[in-house]
Amino acid sequence: MPVPAITLEVLPAGFGDCLLISCPIGRSTWRMLIDTGPDETYEALRTRLLGIPVGPDGKRQIDLFVVTHIDHDHIGGAAKLLNDQSLGLSFGDIWFNAPPRPQVRGVAEGESLAKILGGVDRPLPWNVAWSGKAISTPAEAGGVELKGTGLPRITLLSPTPDRLQDLYKVWAKELERLRRKEREAPEPEAAVPRGAVPDLQTLAARITSTDKAVANGSSIAMLLEHRGASILLGADAFPTVLVPALEAMAKRRGLSGPLHVDAVKLNHHGSRANVTQDLMRSIRAEHFVFSTNGAYFKHPNAEAVARVIVGGRQPTLWFNYDTAHTRQWAVDALTGKYGYAVRYPTSPDAGVVLELPRRRLARKP
Repeated sequence: MPVPAITLEVLPAGFGDCLLISCPIGRSTWRMLIDTGPDETYEALRTRLLGIPVGPDGKRQIDLFVVTHIDHDHIGGAAKLLNDQSLGLSFGDIWFNAPPRPQVRGVAEGESLAKILGGVDRPLPWNVAWSGKAISTPAEAGGVELKGTGLPRITLLSPTPDRLQDLYKVWAKELERLRRKEREAPEPEAAVPRGAVPDLQTLAARITSTDKAVANGSSIAMLLEHRGASILLGADAFPTVLVPALEAMAKRRGLSGPLHVDAVKLNHHGSRANVTQDLMRSIRAEHFVFSTNGAYFKHPNAEAVARVIVGGRQPTLWFNYDTAHTRQWAVDALTGKYGYAVRYPTSPDAGVVLELPRRRLARKP
């Protein structure tokens, strides 16, 4: 059986994100870990990481660890990860945006990456691919591309320099919120009558506010491509950042219409404030992935799911938790009418695994 070009594992991380991505590179495997989920779900991540084979150096290699932003549901388990010496982890690079490190170290300045994330204060690679500088990209540039021979191609789509500066203005406050595990207040859930088959066009067209949380706006979001397969990894990025970035990237690549990718890990767990109609018009995909158990925030919102179904052209929806909240989208009256499919975990602690096959790249004329 052919080895997948990209394997996405959406681990059970409660209401947060924890993604492990694997790509074959010759006889080895390139791995990227995106976020850790909150600290209470760390054991699921630890169990999975223990399954990574140990290399000749006695270490388990994570080529790239992306800390998308400083919300607890994304990096609350970072301290446990960095302090867990039993894993024997080795990191090739760690992407994380903190305020620029000063040239002169003061009493409250010059914190190391490990110290900021709550780990033991030891040297770690930090934004090596960016020469130690902040990770950002102007939206109008169509993304900054990073690629090496045989390696996956990564196109950074978020954050923009402006969104990053907004974060730095409130950095101390946001960092304290992280340490206290504080969360933003959830929005009221849209009322969908029980037993009724909702009109998805009406749901999708509802006017809803867009995300304004500063930490979310600083999210590191990207397009990952390898051996002809592609996946958009949205973190909690603003749609007002992703849409112009995607449109500019398509234009730079000489493409017309929406950008076609194999899969989308939806931004902000399927929030109506992030999965907008504009975003859905800018992309086409076969698979859409929701990472959340719906606790606290009640994600994914009905409007967001409706926008995916209506604008996705009979896609497959992937949920990493099987709950009453997600099962409402598997009823025959909806799947039969709109022609989409739904996938759930095989067990409560399994998460979901999406394998994207290698695709033959079209030759340039």
